[in-house]
Amino acid sequence: MILYLLFISYFSDISKGKTIFKGDKMKNQLFMNRVKLFSVFAVLFLVIVSCSKLQNLTGGDRLYFCEKYTTKEIGEGSKFTTGTITVMLKLSKPIGVTSVDINVTDVSSGKAVETFPFTVQSSWDYIHFDDVEFKEPGKYKVSCLKKDGTVIASNEVEITAK
Repeated sequence: MILYLLFISYFSDISKGKTIFKGDKMKNQLFMNRVKLFSVFAVLFLVIVSCSKLQNLTGGDRLYFCEKYTTKEIGEGSKFTTGTITVMLKLSKPIGVTSVDINVTDVSSGKAVETFPFTVQSSWDYIHFDDVEFKEPGKYKVSCLKKDGTVIASNEVEITAK
């Protein structure tokens, strides 16, 4: 964005009637039209990127963690001590399957640590997976997978010693 502002300020004299191509108003007008077109595409690109990021934050599928779930999440976070936690899954549409796996992978080694199978209702779009156990401290990638291996959602969690 800063580069864009510098670019525009440098060439703003053109829009005030000054020329960069000596004596050729047609070239100057053509150049300004290209600058304006570039500006429109740059702004459009930024809007599209911003909207897709916003959708991921608000409307997309989300896997997250909490200490436990009763009728609401208790102790939501991304850092816990060794032991069991609850993995939460909030989807933008029903899950569409009746069986999933919660796969835990060590981030540093890339190796799968454990897989926890769960039965769900295909119409659910808000699911809690209780008692997912972490025996060792570390950073883990946790993924909810359909039985065919399709990733529904993933997130990372850090586990520290008690």
